[in-house]
Amino acid sequence: MHMQSHAQLAASLRTRVTMIACLIPLVALTIVGLFALWPGGAQETLPTDDPTAQMDKGAKHTVATVTAVDSSACEPDTTDPAQLADCTTFQAEADGDTGSLYVTPDAFQAGVNAGDEVKVIDFSNSPDKANTGTDYIFIDYDRDVPILALAIIYGIVVLAVAGLRGFRAILGLGFAGLVLLAFMFPAILGGKPPVLVAMVSASAIMMIALYLAHGISTRTTTAMFGTILGIILTGVLGAWMTSWANLGIAYTEDGFILADSTNLAMDDLIVCAILITGLGVLNDVTITQVSAVWELAAVAPDLRGRHLFARAMRIGRDHIASTVYTITFAYAGSALMTLLIFSANDQSFFETLTLGEMSIEVVSILVCSIGLVIAIPLTTALGVLVVRPGAQRPSRSTFASQRTAARH
Repeated sequence: MHMQSHAQLAASLRTRVTMIACLIPLVALTIVGLFALWPGGAQETLPTDDPTAQMDKGAKHTVATVTAVDSSACEPDTTDPAQLADCTTFQAEADGDTGSLYVTPDAFQAGVNAGDEVKVIDFSNSPDKANTGTDYIFIDYDRDVPILALAIIYGIVVLAVAGLRGFRAILGLGFAGLVLLAFMFPAILGGKPPVLVAMVSASAIMMIALYLAHGISTRTTTAMFGTILGIILTGVLGAWMTSWANLGIAYTEDGFILADSTNLAMDDLIVCAILITGLGVLNDVTITQVSAVWELAAVAPDLRGRHLFARAMRIGRDHIASTVYTITFAYAGSALMTLLIFSANDQSFFETLTLGEMSIEVVSILVCSIGLVIAIPLTTALGVLVVRPGAQRPSRSTFASQRTAARH
C-alpha cells in the first residue's frame, strides 16, 4: 500500500486560502470583543459569609501550628462532636506567640491534631479579643505545600510523557486561567452580557491553547473551527433549554449572594457555566477526530471522501461513548454530597433529578453531551473536506514500480 507522510497531506492552496479567509474575521471578532467587553474600573466587592472577610480591627490572617490538644475535661462517654469540641481545648503557636485556638465542631470532627499547620484569624492583638474569647480562630487547614507539590508533580508527569507538546499545553492552560481571571470574571461582575463574554472568552482560549499545544497547521485550524461550531451550538442549546426549563433560580448560597448583590441573571450564568464546562471536552473530541482523519488519509490515500468520513466516524462513535461517560461521572462526582442527601429523602429518582440544583446539573450534562456528539461528525466532515483535496494520489509510475517489485 502506498503510504503518505503528513507533509504530503498538506491541504490544497485553495483550501488554505479559504481557511485563512474564515480565520481572519474570527480572530478580528474575538479581538474586538475583548476590547469592547474588557472590564473597566474597580471590581465590585460582594458580601460573603466567609469569616476572613469580616475581621475586626487589629485582627489578621496568619498560619499557626497546633501545639496541644487537651480532651481531659470531656466526659468519658461523650461522643457528640459538638460537645467534644466544646470540652476540648487547643493551643496554637503563630509568629512566636502561643495562645488558645477555637476549632469549629465540623473541623474537630475532621480531625485537628497537634503538629497540624492551620490557617487562623489572629485576635491576640485585637481590642475585640475579649469578645471572641480566644487568641486564634480556626479557618482551614494550610494546604499550600501539598497542593503546590501536587501541581509540580502534575507538570513533571506531563513533561515526561508529552515532552515539548505537554509544556505548550501547560502554557495554554495558564493562558486560559488568565483569560478567566483577568477578563471573564471581572467583565461579568462589571455588568457585561455574561453569555457574550463567555463566547469571546472561549474563542480566545481556543485560539491560543490549540495552536500552542498542537502547532500552527491546517489540521489544528480545522479542529479549532470544529470547536467553535460546537461552542456556538452548545451556547444556543444551553440558552434555549435554560429558558424552557425555568432554571433562572438561585439554589445555592453563592447563587443567593449573586442574586441579591448584583443584577446578574441566574440563567445567563448557567449558560456561561455550560459553555466553559464543555470547552475542554469539545477541544478533546475535535482534535482527536481531525487527527483520525489525517492518519486514515495518510494510510489509505485512495479512500473516497465518504469512505474516509465513515471510517473516521467509527473512531468518533467510540469517542462519543467514552466522553459522554466522562461528562456524566464528572458531574455526578462533583454533586455527590447533594445526591446523597436527595437519596435519603422519600421521593422518586426522576423527581430528584428535576428539582433544584440537580436540575441544573442534569441540563448541563445533556446540553454538553449533545454539543460534543454533534461536534464530532461536523469536525470529521470538515477534516475530510480539508485533507481530501490536498491528498496526493499515487502516480501511474508508482503503481508500475509497485507491480514490478511484486513480481520480483
